[in-house]
Amino acid sequence: MRNITILLLILSCVFAGHIQAQTEFSKTGTQWKVNRFCYGIWNDTYINDDYFYELGTDTLLGDKNCKKLYLDKVLVGAFLEEDRKVWYYPFQEYVNIPDRVLLYDFSKEEGDKIESYRIPWNIGGNLSYCDFFDEPITLTVEDVYYECGRKIMVVSALADYYCREDAWIEGIGSPSGFWGAYEVAATDGVNRNTSLAQVFASDKSVLYYKGQVINPDYQSTFLRPGKTWEIQTPSNSIDKISIGEPRMINGYPSYPVYKGTYHYDGGYLYDVNGTIYWLFGGYYDDLLDCDQYLYSFDFSEVDRIYLCVSHNVNMVYYVPPTYEPYTVTRTDRIQCMGKSLKRIVLEGKIKHVWLEDVGSLNLLLYLEGSGYHWDASEYKLLRCYVGDEVIYDSTDFPDGIEGIGASVPTYSIADGKLMVHNASGYRLSFYNLSGVEVYSQILSETTETVPLSAFSTTILIGKLQKGDAVISFKIGEIRK
Repeated sequence: MRNITILLLILSCVFAGHIQAQTEFSKTGTQWKVNRFCYGIWNDTYINDDYFYELGTDTLLGDKNCKKLYLDKVLVGAFLEEDRKVWYYPFQEYVNIPDRVLLYDFSKEEGDKIESYRIPWNIGGNLSYCDFFDEPITLTVEDVYYECGRKIMVVSALADYYCREDAWIEGIGSPSGFWGAYEVAATDGVNRNTSLAQVFASDKSVLYYKGQVINPDYQSTFLRPGKTWEIQTPSNSIDKISIGEPRMINGYPSYPVYKGTYHYDGGYLYDVNGTIYWLFGGYYDDLLDCDQYLYSFDFSEVDRIYLCVSHNVNMVYYVPPTYEPYTVTRTDRIQCMGKSLKRIVLEGKIKHVWLEDVGSLNLLLYLEGSGYHWDASEYKLLRCYVGDEVIYDSTDFPDGIEGIGASVPTYSIADGKLMVHNASGYRLSFYNLSGVEVYSQILSETTETVPLSAFSTTILIGKLQKGDAVISFKIGEIRK
């Protein structure tokens, strides 16, 4: 009896391990949206296409129970997740295609090698166009970390001139597209870019959006029905912007924006892990011509970001948006209506001041259907509130908000050392990606230098804290 019990325990552990190994790569209904952009193919025109991959029902290939793989509702092959490896079985009748191709191998760890194929550059995100695979290639796992419970592997074939570094996300895929890092770089002078735009689970919940793994526990504090911004225009009139109840667009809760009672620019705001996006131009049901990044409060000083300043909503000839660089010149926290909120100052052709949970202290929607507001700094946010709850009131800062908390710590990294300036009295802490504190020190000097060679982890999260003032930053690729 004891032997039977032990055998059952062993079998249950093996079965549990098998169940745990199955991710969205094994579930009917998982969908991937891949975007392909290229310029210069015919008469200097732009191409901007989306491809949709979806896992269908089971199909038996030999002794393997696979999932049917559809591309834009056309059957192109089969998909198999087995022992944390993901295989693609092409159904096209081409001479030089192997029976199956390894797309991902999540059983590997840092330093391990992966043998796979290079995929030709000219298929543009469409696996059904792949009539041959290039010679085998060896990929190296450069780093391994976890985000929202998912294993992420940084892989590269840097010894190969035509390949690039990429990240593989278990259950999701690669930000570079549907297949990973080994797509060969273009050699015909055409500017191409293929990217993974969105991933849906079998229940149609969103798993991934524009480079971000969705945190299912995240709750937006920026977007709340009834939230209102009162903004003084350059002509001294008052605009009142508010948001309504959310609706599902592209699988994500999106909040309609109103100027008075008018659905402003047919637009919606939505929040992905703290990054605020602005969808507008949607005058015809769910046709939203423009989808642009608007705010994020996860920046540190000296970060460089790009804001969209022009776009074309013409549905016949696609012209890509253009962007202007901005530098984060200041980050700090200020007391506002009894709360500590992060403030970010960006400088470029014009100046932006952003406040956490509020947005711009000038013009909330500095990008709209008519273009970028180069006069945005001439607007002034008067109040931001939800019902009786006031989040921001400019009268609390009669001398202006610019001078509040002017002396803030700054930091820089050079020669394997972290240098912190103007941080006397602050506590400097380092955390690994699991959230475990690995270093802590109260700073006393005007400038403190901390050698980074003592830390074995490749990525650290740094935090400077003094009372309610908190500055967080990421230190990447630390090597001894």
